[in-house]
Amino acid sequence: MRHHRLIVAIALSVMTATVVFTQPGRGGSQWLTALADAQRTSWIRADDKISVDALSKPGFELQWKSKLNNQPRGLNGLSQGVSASGVTLFVPMSIVTGSSNNVYAIDNDTGYIVWQRHFDAAMAAATPACPGGITTAATRIVRLDASATASAAGLNFGRGAVGYRSLLGEPGEGVPLEGRTAGPGRGAGDAGARGAAPGAGARGTAAPPPGGGRGAPPPAERIPGAPPVEQGGAFGLLFRPSGVGYVVSSDGMLHVVGLPSGKDIQKPAAFLPANSQWSSPIAVNTTLYAATTGNCGGAPSGVWAIDLDSEAKPVTSWKTNGGSIVGAVAFTPSGTLIAAIGPGQATGGGKANAIVALDPRTLELKDWFTQPNAEFVTGPTILKHNDQDIVAAATKDGRVILLDASALGGANHTTPLHVSKPLLGPGAAVSRDALAAWQQGSGPPAGAASGTSWILLPVSGPLAVGTTAANGPVSTGSVLALKLTDAGGALSLEPGWTSHNLTSPATPVIVNGVVFALSTGMPSTPTGRGTLAVLHVYDGATGKRLWNSGASITTFASPGSFWSTLGQVYIGTHDGSIYTFGFNDERRAPTAK
Repeated sequence: MRHHRLIVAIALSVMTATVVFTQPGRGGSQWLTALADAQRTSWIRADDKISVDALSKPGFELQWKSKLNNQPRGLNGLSQGVSASGVTLFVPMSIVTGSSNNVYAIDNDTGYIVWQRHFDAAMAAATPACPGGITTAATRIVRLDASATASAAGLNFGRGAVGYRSLLGEPGEGVPLEGRTAGPGRGAGDAGARGAAPGAGARGTAAPPPGGGRGAPPPAERIPGAPPVEQGGAFGLLFRPSGVGYVVSSDGMLHVVGLPSGKDIQKPAAFLPANSQWSSPIAVNTTLYAATTGNCGGAPSGVWAIDLDSEAKPVTSWKTNGGSIVGAVAFTPSGTLIAAIGPGQATGGGKANAIVALDPRTLELKDWFTQPNAEFVTGPTILKHNDQDIVAAATKDGRVILLDASALGGANHTTPLHVSKPLLGPGAAVSRDALAAWQQGSGPPAGAASGTSWILLPVSGPLAVGTTAANGPVSTGSVLALKLTDAGGALSLEPGWTSHNLTSPATPVIVNGVVFALSTGMPSTPTGRGTLAVLHVYDGATGKRLWNSGASITTFASPGSFWSTLGQVYIGTHDGSIYTFGFNDERRAPTAK
């Protein structure tokens, strides 16, 4: 009988391999954490479907709409999704958290809810400043070199180019456990495993393409905290683990969620103070990081880290002892954690109006930039320009400040590389707590530096007098594209183009040189009616509008619920719906009416 099972398993392995390597579909670009990557750029470097040429032709349209049962808390509703390719053989999914302690796995092709889960944890009463519940997105393990956001031409292993698995287990053992991990040939999730320097090998070397090479199955994800399991031979393709997602519930507990089922595959661990408000978490190497802000739930403002590889899951923290953390923390390609801090009364060596660099292992303060009038309103975004890692962040008065990531404020901690002129008109404000950045003319290998660097600033209200309005007058808001120039080593930012008039624009998403600018329509108060969200698509180099969604979206968007993966763009709305735009393909769902 066991011999018979072995023969059947081998046959199924061969059949599955044949199907995998003959499936048409999208490339392997992924959105594994909020704002796309460890540098928080909201930039997918390459994509097999989306390009300026493709968007210049008909075919990009609403593919499906799916309604989730999440109840918003104030204006906080759905989060950005994170991608999970090929979880159940040929199903690429997005893992989406909802404010009322919910998490969903959604089939990217059809909108079908593969699974959903509600965390039975107490939620404090919602206020405008402290909405409570789950306040941000889930995350997966993220490489420091952003290679997951670049699909390599010719290395397409079917619809889910990373992480294919089978529904079968080893002979006689049924479905494999989600927590199994790779053997000696660890994959993309293992860059800088315990004992290796964070980011080792990322700078100056080409990142291995997703999948590992033509004709070879994609590498398995190494799951911190799970026992290693040898894999390979005839069964390697079938038995690779599908990976996990990391979700924090309202009680501050970290859940390691198996992607096929949504169940906890490790014991939930205490991570953040209950009922706090935290920034989008990010898992790098074997540590997960998040920042708390706003004194919600009495939590001090600071950065928190939890060791994913330890069964005890110890937590380390660094408190600002001053201002609140702004936006999400980011990482340089070499592994240094960067955080922005807003205004406040600093005590005992604390920091306010500052950008700080922390050691990723100990969270000890390594470096900082500060100026009394630099009231930061966005988190850090990190871009590479001529082999220099540059930290960009915006201030309340509408300036964008550029810093050298290796020496944030110079010897005196107060000297920036460049400060733009004020970019906001009367009564205007920076619309979101994150910038976006991309580099024209760059592509795989991820991190390659060439071409023109761009920073995108979402603005609510008019722009400063003299700022070119390339697509008509701006009154309620816009996305301003700033071009980074370099004259003899002196950096400067100049307005390149502006979007059409938008209402409360989201942080833009850039895919393969295409800029997606979302007019969220979000009202200024939780009881406001808002306006319809509209997606606008631009040539990132010229500002020419290529497409817009018109009246396809029937309500306003949730703040921050805007992402892209595998040739599609997703928008979460206040009523709990997800709208998905893309091109026709073999599994496309009928357009929702």
